[in-house]
Amino acid sequence: MTTPSPDLDVKARALKERIYASFTGLSILAALTAAGHATASSALISVAVGIIGISAAGFLAEVVAHQVAHKAFPNRRELGTMAAIALGALGSASAPLILLALAAFGVVATDLALSMSMGLYAATLVVIMLLAAARSGLRPLQQLISAAMLVGLAAVVVGVLLLAHLH
Repeated sequence: MTTPSPDLDVKARALKERIYASFTGLSILAALTAAGHATASSALISVAVGIIGISAAGFLAEVVAHQVAHKAFPNRRELGTMAAIALGALGSASAPLILLALAAFGVVATDLALSMSMGLYAATLVVIMLLAAARSGLRPLQQLISAAMLVGLAAVVVGVLLLAHLH
């Protein structure tokens, strides 16, 4: 087994944070929609706070994991990488936040902005799952099965998060 290059490791960590942020944004919007009383401004604030929270939690987890694994506080370069990864996760919310802001200002309907935002998050997650299957090195039929399993598991995760937000 080969050790991944530092660049690949950073890319993998950044992708992982974007996946967490996408699940968070999607579950928040799904819960607001399911509850039936979402306004554009409340959705905008909820998604922004949720994504900032999951990004901050990811940054803190990186720092703590580094300290446990390396028995030292991360140096300036490592902290910079960790911060860049956390800030990159915020990017996963940019298009949904723009749509929700447009709805808050009355440019688009709130229901449309919510639906489009959830669609963007869902599409992002599906594309990532399909890429993961395609890059797995499996044969085509196995890739198809892998992709279906990953998308199915993603749906289960969204369902569990939705249940958590609705209670």
